[in-house]
Amino acid sequence: MVQVFGHISIQPDWTIDVANALESMTASAGKGNTGGSGKFWVSAYRQGEPSVHGHIQVTKSVAADGSTLVNYSVTDGSDIAAEFVNARQLRLSSRSVLESATVLYTAPRTTVACTQVGRGSGVLCFDVSPFGGLAVVGGDDGVLDVYDTRSNRHRAQLAGHVGDLTSSVFFPSGQVVLSGASDMRLRVWSASDGTNPTTLTGHTSAITDTAIVGVGKNILSAGKDGTMRLWNCAHASTLHTFSLSAMPLNAIHLVARPGSPEPTDMPPNEFETAGKLVAVACEDGRALLVDLRLRTVTAYGAINDAPVRAVAYDPVAGRLFSGRADGVVDVWLTSDTHPSAPVYSFKRNNSPISVLRLVLRAEGLPLLCVATEDGQLFLVAVTITGSTVSAEVVEELVAFDVDPITQVRVVPSDAPAAARQSIWASGRSANIYEF
Repeated sequence: MVQVFGHISIQPDWTIDVANALESMTASAGKGNTGGSGKFWVSAYRQGEPSVHGHIQVTKSVAADGSTLVNYSVTDGSDIAAEFVNARQLRLSSRSVLESATVLYTAPRTTVACTQVGRGSGVLCFDVSPFGGLAVVGGDDGVLDVYDTRSNRHRAQLAGHVGDLTSSVFFPSGQVVLSGASDMRLRVWSASDGTNPTTLTGHTSAITDTAIVGVGKNILSAGKDGTMRLWNCAHASTLHTFSLSAMPLNAIHLVARPGSPEPTDMPPNEFETAGKLVAVACEDGRALLVDLRLRTVTAYGAINDAPVRAVAYDPVAGRLFSGRADGVVDVWLTSDTHPSAPVYSFKRNNSPISVLRLVLRAEGLPLLCVATEDGQLFLVAVTITGSTVSAEVVEELVAFDVDPITQVRVVPSDAPAAARQSIWASGRSANIYEF
């Protein structure tokens, strides 16, 4: 059974209306006017039921004690209630639509304008450096660009691919970039001067995703040729080819199993693969879990099910998440080595899942970040107690209208007392956003 979640969407640039309301009050303060107002739209949806549309009116006034008050009121007769949190966050509730009591809505904290990216495709892939400060961004022209995320300054251009960029990721040093493209090539770059010392070839179709193993002596790639390849960077050679499907591999997620020491009998030129697990999203309908060192493969789902477009794996809790082309997210327990069905499934609508990511938080198990091809980006808390599984949406990240979300990256937050990691996301605009 698939749990269908209702959800509320709000105007993507809603913070502008809030700012206008506050600015209006400031501008009129000397004229005897104690408040200003703005308005933005809000819509509630549940699949198979009529949608509800309304507006949120923003007002700000000065109380008798001199303090400022910001209030939201919902017009047009819906049962949606809104509460001001701060200039880029609000809380919404609805008796008839939302499963959660309230959901936090968050606007971007940072916007990086990727001025070199063509607006035809927008941002197709990007990554943020492990220590923050740099972003590498690619579109459909075969060129990657490096930006300073703090100053929004263009730093370097990495030119050499022919065709769409499909993956870009920083090595742990934060100074070297791995990229993959539809030209079937992997390239290793200097992020500072744009040089390309290493090119790896072997895939027979477009590369779809990449990952760095450990410190980066070995790397991984997945492709539309149905293979995942383990490479040695220094020799630009293939160490092992995993032939996993007759159809494309859409995404991979590399994680480390806790407490796995490095064995002494490693094959030549293979480093840090022991204890590494790779979740793989297959177009044929399966999610796979591959032991990188032992070369074993466990399948979840069945061939000819809806294509799996995204995966995320939590090795601590033993939970595998797979996102399908029909909008369903499945939750699998990997303690069951021969699962016949997921322990829980949920969806909002039929829009394909484009990206899944795990987001660590200060307390509790990681949240699941879900991105879709109709511009939804939200965080889900999944709870498993014995045989009971439940899930609720706890936060909506608002910047996209109906644009497909193309990539999501998660990095440590530098915000004081942050409750969770920072989330960066891209779509069809020439921007990347931090939440």
